[in-house]
Amino acid sequence: MQINTSKSAIQKSPFPDYKVFTSREIRDKHFDPTWHAHQEYQLFYVLKGTGTRFIGDTVKHFEKGDLTFLGPNIPHLWRNDEPYFEPQSNDHIHGLVIYFTAESLSSLIEKEELLLVKTLLERLKYGIEIYGETAQKIKRMMKKTIQKHGIESLIDFFKIMATLSNSKEYHLLHDQIYDYQLKDLETNRINLVVNYAAKHFRTKIELHEVASLLNMTPTSFSRYFTMKTSKSFSHFISEIRIRHACKQLTTEENKSIAQICYESGFNTLSNFNRQFRLRMGLTPKDYRNAYKTF
Repeated sequence: MQINTSKSAIQKSPFPDYKVFTSREIRDKHFDPTWHAHQEYQLFYVLKGTGTRFIGDTVKHFEKGDLTFLGPNIPHLWRNDEPYFEPQSNDHIHGLVIYFTAESLSSLIEKEELLLVKTLLERLKYGIEIYGETAQKIKRMMKKTIQKHGIESLIDFFKIMATLSNSKEYHLLHDQIYDYQLKDLETNRINLVVNYAAKHFRTKIELHEVASLLNMTPTSFSRYFTMKTSKSFSHFISEIRIRHACKQLTTEENKSIAQICYESGFNTLSNFNRQFRLRMGLTPKDYRNAYKTF
């Protein structure tokens, strides 16, 4: 699978200035796999599909039920598990998304009735992942909103915003405000690296191999990647491997931990255990056992 790195940083059509918000249902072979950012706020609900999501400097497995809310200029991509699509199927993934801009609410956001919404928008600069009963409510509401038009859809939109504004059932995706203005050249470069990493993480990746993709020396590449993603390339690869292992531990019960370790790209079981515990707070065995109790 190859990611199209010729696309610009903003993939979708410009937000219409005559609307408060837009909603869209996505049924396709894959979600947009290109690392990109845009000015719109984005509420995204995955109904079908699994893979790895990259949001700012976070890496995490996604699956059915994943619900995130991002502020403007937070770069992101949802990369489906390979193979991208099932034979004879054109809708391997299914999702609902709501977009709106700060400008679309600008005439209302300072009003007393929207004080909590204003606070929510400030929180979205960090990006949030929504869970619990709030997530279930929002998913039901999004399914209804996508079917409506005119003032009925607007009422539903503000109900969604009210529910989220009054909820504490969320995790911040970043500790600091993430507001990164992506340039097309940088977007293309990062996409090349992400594509290569996602394809080859199961094997040993030499730094000079990745650096050559960008026509850089290993030292220059390391400095560039850390500056653009706030993490080292080795840290990035380790995250991808750990997230792959997490999925294997919870879905492949017949595989041993050692087998999962090597299939995820780790050379030794001791390093795998150490890296896994560092990032997940549990050993692989404890993680698998904890998942079985749910």
